[in-house]
Amino acid sequence: MRTVLHRIYEHTYSQNDHLIQFCIRVLLLILLANTTCLGQISPGELAKPHADLEGVSNCIKCHELGSSIQNDKCLACHKEIQNRLDVKSGLHYQEVVVAEKNCALCHADHAGRSFDMIFWENGKDNFDHKRTEFELRGKHSEIKCEKCHKPEFVKDNLKIVQEKIDLNKTFLGLHRECLACHVDEHRGQLSDDCAKCHNEKDWKPAEKFDHDNAKFKLTGKHINVDCTKCHKPVRDAKAQSPLKTMYAQYVDLDFATCQSCHEDVHKGRLGSDCQSCHETENWQKTDHRTFDHAKTRFPLQGKHKTVDCIKCHTSGKMVQPLQFASCQSCHEDVHKGKFKQDCTSCHTESDWHTVASTSFDHQKTGFPLKGLHANVECKKCHTTGNMTVALKSDHCSECHEDIHKGQFAHRKDGGLCESCHDEQAFIPGLFTVDQHQNLAFKLTGAHLAINCRSCHKEHIPADSVAIRQFIFESTNCEECHEDPHFGQFKERKPAKICEQCHQTSAWQELKFDHDKDSRFALEGAHKKVACNDCHKNINTQGKSGRLYRPIDPACETCHKGNSSILENREKLE
Repeated sequence: MRTVLHRIYEHTYSQNDHLIQFCIRVLLLILLANTTCLGQISPGELAKPHADLEGVSNCIKCHELGSSIQNDKCLACHKEIQNRLDVKSGLHYQEVVVAEKNCALCHADHAGRSFDMIFWENGKDNFDHKRTEFELRGKHSEIKCEKCHKPEFVKDNLKIVQEKIDLNKTFLGLHRECLACHVDEHRGQLSDDCAKCHNEKDWKPAEKFDHDNAKFKLTGKHINVDCTKCHKPVRDAKAQSPLKTMYAQYVDLDFATCQSCHEDVHKGRLGSDCQSCHETENWQKTDHRTFDHAKTRFPLQGKHKTVDCIKCHTSGKMVQPLQFASCQSCHEDVHKGKFKQDCTSCHTESDWHTVASTSFDHQKTGFPLKGLHANVECKKCHTTGNMTVALKSDHCSECHEDIHKGQFAHRKDGGLCESCHDEQAFIPGLFTVDQHQNLAFKLTGAHLAINCRSCHKEHIPADSVAIRQFIFESTNCEECHEDPHFGQFKERKPAKICEQCHQTSAWQELKFDHDKDSRFALEGAHKKVACNDCHKNINTQGKSGRLYRPIDPACETCHKGNSSILENREKLE
């Protein structure tokens, strides 16, 4: 009988069949009249939270005759849930009000005293906490429900609205603020909005915290200092748990002066304003703009002004006196005493490698400095730094590379630079036009007015190093000039060369005799005809020029049509 009624009850609830509901009401009235059947009316024993409602006389406290269980019946008792609906917040508001679900879908009963009245659709561990309007992220998503939902974390006084509520089993009453569950590690020193500095993934480090927003901004070396170096642990006398007795101090720290954290190595001799000399980027590096070393017994001059303090004050004790009677107190004598250790006789503090011209006379050495050599920095030649070691200076090649790559090595002097250059300037050279007349290629006519580099151009030989060419295998005109006759005279036997017709004074100035140098002597009226009337312009080999040969000497070539001359042009093309 009990089982049958349970099945009917379930069917009635799920199907909402009015006929069956009517039958059940009739059956209940009959059974109420027969007290011997009271134990057979209920479909099953109520769960422990509802044990006080056991008995037929209490059925209508939860059930509505002729209808399924209504939410109003549940909320009449469960005022703590009604409160959540009133404030329109939480899981029950979303499920009951927004989704319009029946309480019995998640909270069934009549399954025995030990029955858990909460139905987890996908299992408790797979519950979507986002439905509660508090999404679990980071570390929160990894912990069990019981870690948070326990009596000590319940902040709402649920007992006022529901005296019988079991705080060990309820999921209500928790607040969303971090400090509702977590101990305030800062003991009220900072904002209670933990999310301003921390995230839910890891408590440390506080990635969102920006020290620039604090009263003491971190600069230089302070940026890399571990937080605990400044924020020391403090004992919390009010702590209830022995594991939470220590916390870091973040407020009310003394940082008015550097001495609040750092020891004064000067023992007060230079005052308390450390920043007048030092900077946070590097304690050992003194700010020369503020510290006046001229007030000491050793005023800094020249290069000494840029030397790092620790280079001289090696012990780090800036107030400890140093020896500075002579340069050798700090510097090694690279001359090994040859100049009697009187460094200032040649050098100044502005630049050790620049010798004072008023004191050191290089003209007294085996290599007097002339021209540009007088302005060369000493270390360019004295590369070892030892100025007293004799250097080879017989030839320019001892120091300078031969930029001509041995083109003049065949000369009697072996190609000495001095033949064309001196110390005043390597360019321009000293080689003159008169000297050029002694060469195989003498300069005449227009060649005298041409810049040297127009003929002596740079080229890249097989070793791929660009050099300027001075030695030529041939001095023929075509080495420098383009043949405007596109080879018409090379085919002649013997071939004509430019010099037979042209002169260096001017290209247009010819020494050509038409009667002797061609096979067509000019006679009669031909002597008065302009050259270009017979020697027409033609295009051949992609170039434009005048036709000189071959031209058919027959009269018809010029006087009776152009068939012959056209034939000659085709041959050239």
